[in-house]
Amino acid sequence: MTRKTSKTIAFADALASLSAAGHPSAATLRAFSDLDGDKLTQWRTAWMALNADRRTALIEQLREQAEEDVESDFRPLFRATLSDPDERVRLSSIEGLYEDDHVSLIAPLIAILRDDPSLTVQAAAAESLGRFVYSGELDRIPESRREQVYAALMRALLLSPQESLVHRRALEALAYVSNEEMELQIRDAYNSQNDLLRLSAIVAMGRSQNRAYNELIRSELQSVSPAVRREAARASGELEDDDAVNDLGQLLDDPDEGARFAALDALAMIGGKDARKMIEAAVASDDEAMAEHAEAALDEFDFWHGEIDFGMALFDEDEQKPNRVLKLKPRADDGSGSE
Repeated sequence: MTRKTSKTIAFADALASLSAAGHPSAATLRAFSDLDGDKLTQWRTAWMALNADRRTALIEQLREQAEEDVESDFRPLFRATLSDPDERVRLSSIEGLYEDDHVSLIAPLIAILRDDPSLTVQAAAAESLGRFVYSGELDRIPESRREQVYAALMRALLLSPQESLVHRRALEALAYVSNEEMELQIRDAYNSQNDLLRLSAIVAMGRSQNRAYNELIRSELQSVSPAVRREAARASGELEDDDAVNDLGQLLDDPDEGARFAALDALAMIGGKDARKMIEAAVASDDEAMAEHAEAALDEFDFWHGEIDFGMALFDEDEQKPNRVLKLKPRADDGSGSE
């Protein structure tokens, strides 16, 4: 994100621009940042007077600006549009809330997972609930909330068809939980004949932090499928599999850019001298995108493995090591399409 400065637009003028032709400027949209009370009510009234296509275009613009501009906080708007009549708006609203980890978001996400008429939106809600599963496993949310999220996702997992996007996203979200039921679900998904379900199983293996999956994940780094190689690389990083370093190094020459980038990220997470040398070599790549991603990976490597004086806020009270912060940004399309 970047901090941007520009002239201030009056709220009334910004509100009037919603129904005007064209895209509002960044300064105009910033007038809608952190709304509450009467202003939020006025915004809702103006919003619902727009047609579905206009609302869809605007919510996507708001989502993009929220990612790029630290001065813009549109979470109240995204929460307000979770119940929008158009599924495209609801989907973008869920995606716009990917960094909102307040427990008050749990109930509306569960309601969407249970009742939304769109399976795509249900799946997005399942994916978004994953960060609360993760927080629950770290005891960062009350036990009652943890159980609420687990029950809702397990219900979705057991009641949805295995080949559905809802089932797959629920499996991935629940993977942070370590129990026999989830291990059975992950292995069952991996043994499926459905390629997309097997892909979700690989994602789940990485999130599980169960190193019993290490060897299996390493074998998938050689898959003929670029999507599988990408997810296997990510899983190797999450599992911090030292034995995968050489295989990940080979992926740095993979024809698939996503696999190359995932390998760099995994090497940064795993650490070690060999991993660092591989990342440094990639920094010198003639491929500008590869070199840029390698530089970011090297920064990540130094953050986790370098000699850095971490602030005490990064540490657990009982563990003198930094906590990795989970940001479940919506996943890129894995080829499943919409349902």
